[in-house]
Amino acid sequence: MQNNYTTKGKHLTIHDRRNIERWLADGKSHREIARLLGKAPQTINNEVKRGMVLQQEGKGRFKKVYSADFAQANYEKNRKRSVKKLILTKELKEKILHYHKQKYSPEMMVKAKKIEAGVSTIYYWINNGHLGLTKRDMLYPRRRKAAKKRASSNFKPAGQSIEDRPEEINLRLENGHYEIDTVVLTKAKNNCLLVMTDRRSRHQIMRLIPDKTAQSVNQTLNKILKEHQILSITADNGTEFNRLSEVFSKQHIYYAHPYSSWERGTNENQNRLIRRWLPKGTKETTPKEVAFIENWINNYPKKCLGYKSPKEFLIGG
Repeated sequence: MQNNYTTKGKHLTIHDRRNIERWLADGKSHREIARLLGKAPQTINNEVKRGMVLQQEGKGRFKKVYSADFAQANYEKNRKRSVKKLILTKELKEKILHYHKQKYSPEMMVKAKKIEAGVSTIYYWINNGHLGLTKRDMLYPRRRKAAKKRASSNFKPAGQSIEDRPEEINLRLENGHYEIDTVVLTKAKNNCLLVMTDRRSRHQIMRLIPDKTAQSVNQTLNKILKEHQILSITADNGTEFNRLSEVFSKQHIYYAHPYSSWERGTNENQNRLIRRWLPKGTKETTPKEVAFIENWINNYPKKCLGYKSPKEFLIGG
């Protein structure tokens, strides 16, 4: 005898139904049968009601009894009817591939672009080759986890700690508070990206800079400040950001803890979007391509914004 109910989704089997039929014939109550099977009493009540058939007792006399075979056949018929098979039509396939080329995830295809399929169904079609794609075509192919790094005990932050950042910034209460980062394309010393992401609206600013140096960062940031209203900046402790105070108010610059990328999670998530267009190892890009990616990100719907894009969110306030 079981003392607890089984978890939701554990359907009755033909073996369970034969036991119910036998125990009912022995005069056991629905509640007692429920305890024996570890099911809710209401489950047994519903099952018995659905499995009743008329049995002839004599000439012109019938009574209702529970039939395990009838109940099982009824269950199997209902299960077949409840599963609606979704067909991958040519039109649906073309729509999915169209948005896949535009670097949309299956979730955004369904939630923002109203593709009539389930998110898991689209992943199933991708993984099983129904869309002509492979796992290499996935937006984020799985990679080995890098070894976790730790900061030196002698570490000194480049400036004011993120721990001193006001709550209105932490809680994303207003626009204009940006996280800053650089995105390296290759290990070779060449062009890289300076990216800034607004913590609230996820508005993205991207610029191509000649190298990952404090001088290049500051020169570009100085130009950005003339075009955009920046209220605060949160950076990591990379050497390229240790002179930000030369072009921006020191009291509004905050530095994250070393090897704590989650403290700039907004930045990191946006960088994943950039990698859809410029994966690691990309040897070169152009300012025109960078401007295209910036515009694409600012028009890409976000789950955290109610499936609005940063641009739509800013327009709506």
